[in-house]
Amino acid sequence: MRFPLCRLLCLLLLTGSAQAAEPLDEIAQELTEPALNMNQIGDAYVRLVLALGEHDPDTVDAWYGPAAVRDEVKRAALAPAQIEAEAQALLLQVDGADSPQSQTQPELLSQRREYLKKQLAALVARAQMVQGEKFSFDDEARALYDTEAPRYVEADFAPVLARIEKLLPRQAGDAQRTLAARYNRYIERYAVPPAKLQAVMRLAIDEARVRAAKHLPLPIGERFELSLVKDKAWSAYNWYQGGLSSRIEVNTDLPIPVSRVIELASHEGYPGHHVYNALLENGLVIGQQWPEYTVYALFSPQSLIAEGTADYGVGLAFPGKERLAFTKELFTAAGLKPKDAARYLEIVNAARELVPAGIEAARRYLDGKATAADTALWLQRFLLYSPERAAQRLKFIDKYRAYIINYSWGEALVGNYIGANSNDIDGSPEQWQQFFELISQPRTPAMLAVPGD
Repeated sequence: MRFPLCRLLCLLLLTGSAQAAEPLDEIAQELTEPALNMNQIGDAYVRLVLALGEHDPDTVDAWYGPAAVRDEVKRAALAPAQIEAEAQALLLQVDGADSPQSQTQPELLSQRREYLKKQLAALVARAQMVQGEKFSFDDEARALYDTEAPRYVEADFAPVLARIEKLLPRQAGDAQRTLAARYNRYIERYAVPPAKLQAVMRLAIDEARVRAAKHLPLPIGERFELSLVKDKAWSAYNWYQGGLSSRIEVNTDLPIPVSRVIELASHEGYPGHHVYNALLENGLVIGQQWPEYTVYALFSPQSLIAEGTADYGVGLAFPGKERLAFTKELFTAAGLKPKDAARYLEIVNAARELVPAGIEAARRYLDGKATAADTALWLQRFLLYSPERAAQRLKFIDKYRAYIINYSWGEALVGNYIGANSNDIDGSPEQWQQFFELISQPRTPAMLAVPGD
């Protein structure tokens, strides 16, 4: 596929040089070629994402289109600079592109345009990064994820740390231990025994599915497989396979507490990543025949929507007392004492308020204002990580960089949006309806902005 606008820009830059030898009339002829329609732009976007994935494998998180397309992309062997230029040229055509939905579904078409523009802009930025261009943490967040996370200082987390200090049961020798050491010693008492982890994880995912199915139209035939893995930079991952199917992998390098089981079941499964991808495939790829959703570009605004809704979905599926009741059920399945669940959950919920400290840790580290050793200590002090978990998180930051904003900051944006458009009753039908619309239609982070914020 040729992109005349890109070629014209190149010609203008090279006018007067020997490289500008192509006749002007040929360029003019190309400029009169029919404009691309939205499906053609979507198809071209897919090919460019796959092309960048040949240079940067992490770019392509999921792909379930025709195998022949990937074969064509491999044969074309576009360089990152070509990918950048062609993505820029596509970006210029989106607003004027025609679409079959333009008459009957104008709002959906508008959402589709904004989605494609933001995805293409992020693809340009990622191609530049692959070519060696350096971005600050905040510039990278804006370029790839269409947002900028707040800044945090140590004092922001002091009240939560003080609360956890009071909540933790006292044990002999605590005076010589850091708060992080005390917290991890306590939490690991409630880790699921390795021999029971598969069964407990499956119990949690099955329960999360039942809860999601009460409120969401899960596509017929959706399914998942669960695998326990080791030696990863992440704690869990959903690999969407297409055909309404996911492979959920849980990393067992570190102990997995009961509370984390619930979080992973919801985040990776229901109503999180698996449901998000299945609804998009069913509604937009199969239903609308939109090719752009056959690929998931990891370093893109789509990830903020995906991670933010997945984190928000935990509390949606297991609100308030319902989460405590199911935590007790998992305690029993794991061979733990259900009577300990209430206090345990209170401490865990308090610790979740510290999660934004991870954004500041990554910002300082990636901007060169903190060493790896300093960052590991920050993670232990302000997120109460064990040294082992801090080392794992550093690997994640090294690999995925500003991607970390998509979790807690993404959840905050999603929560603000749903709250502004429904009510403040956790798990209410109105919240579920807003959540469904977020995960089944084209959305960008900018669309989550609440007037007055």
